[in-house]
Amino acid sequence: MTSSESLGARVHYDQRPELFELMLDRNMNYSSGIYPQGDEDLDQAQLHKMERIARIVDLKPGQHILDLGCGWCGPALYFAEKYDCRITGVTISPIQRQFALDWAEKRGLSDRIQIDLIDVMEIDYPAGGFDQIMFLESIIHMPRKAELFSKCRELLKPGGMLFIQESCYDKQSLEAQYRSDEGFHETDKAFGFTGHMCSGGEMFRILEEAGLHPHRLEDISDDYCITLSQWLDRLDQHQVTMQAVSEQAWTMLRRYLMIALGTYRLGTTVCYMMAARKRK
Repeated sequence: MTSSESLGARVHYDQRPELFELMLDRNMNYSSGIYPQGDEDLDQAQLHKMERIARIVDLKPGQHILDLGCGWCGPALYFAEKYDCRITGVTISPIQRQFALDWAEKRGLSDRIQIDLIDVMEIDYPAGGFDQIMFLESIIHMPRKAELFSKCRELLKPGGMLFIQESCYDKQSLEAQYRSDEGFHETDKAFGFTGHMCSGGEMFRILEEAGLHPHRLEDISDDYCITLSQWLDRLDQHQVTMQAVSEQAWTMLRRYLMIALGTYRLGTTVCYMMAARKRK
């Protein structure tokens, strides 16, 4: 990510945290929840999501997680608290970093978490230092995926797991067509034109080329439709309060969520959970 791209992404993520506290669940997950029964509320769905991730990557006490694009660190702090893991988070947002550090201190988790304000392509951690690396709907902002996955392979311990949850094109062959679509353009605009989507198959291919071994691909698009709808409901419920903080941000968020929901309902965007392992 270039410096201009970093600034572009911050257009979205450097909004005041109280806006997102009203829109998101209590753990501040800005990614799809999981709805086993289909009628879970947002808090329940996000707990299901975090527990599913924990099972997929086989979280154990004392393990060290690298969360790339950690946001407000809600999932990371959940894993630190429930599974007694150590967390290193990476974000380009000073506002998100300070929020997460303050939140960790309030919860007595400061000794388990480190949050670095740096571009992911500039990280320089010891090789083989992490049991898991996670991208929770953040890798969409990172264009140099082949280089990044190679870096992840170096950072993982033998047998370590890479987990990705992300929005993808339904077909890589239609990338040029989708990128010229007005709806995709408007969604990209909400994130400072830092969207670098690919298909799930293309993501798997890049993982393989980087020397990682994919072993899971799960379509959770139906779950994301519910999550997006619940976020929209919260935006409408808290419209007056949120507009008092920033009317422009409320309008931007609502427009983005409406368009995103439309692309999921059309089937041109798919949300995947995927995992890959570094060979022992």
